[in-house]
Amino acid sequence: LLGREADLLARGGRYALVGSTGSGKTTTLAKLAARGVDAHGAGAVALVAADAYRIGAAAQLTVYADLLGVSLHVAEDLEKLGQLLPHLADKKLVLIDTAGFAPNDPRTREGQALDALGVRRLAVISAAQQGAAIEQAMTRFGQGAAACILTKLDETPQPGAALDSLIRHRLPLAYVSSGQRVPEDLHAPNAA
Repeated sequence: LLGREADLLARGGRYALVGSTGSGKTTTLAKLAARGVDAHGAGAVALVAADAYRIGAAAQLTVYADLLGVSLHVAEDLEKLGQLLPHLADKKLVLIDTAGFAPNDPRTREGQALDALGVRRLAVISAAQQGAAIEQAMTRFGQGAAACILTKLDETPQPGAALDSLIRHRLPLAYVSSGQRVPEDLHAPNAA
């Protein structure tokens, strides 16, 4: 567990949410952005739509950006993201929504290229999957990630498989999410 003093939002930085299709990356990003606005103000937070694969991905983020009063930028590929990031140097918190792929898709390796841009990856893993699927996602998206956010705990009668995988991969748990409400359903983890 990441302690309160190590809270990602308090520290700020550049974070990309990576994970499987349908893991809850975009909704989680909106929750993080809302908390970031509360902590730092709307002018200090920027969202980046870096999902060139899903139709309507940028449109969904536009709604969240408008509601929160934060800036939204689009980067169709890593090269454009690399060109954009220096222009966001004055932002305390930059949150990047990436494309979701199945863990065995070769395009998932693109996420590791974010490290060279000074972007820290947060693995967004749905706890509502079978244990083997959680393990596969943790192996692909969790390797080299700064931390993990477990989502869909409200759809998970037994989160043991997700917790077991986190422990075995030694990946810090930054947040848990248990519903669609923005930002109410995002919580700091606790032992209970």
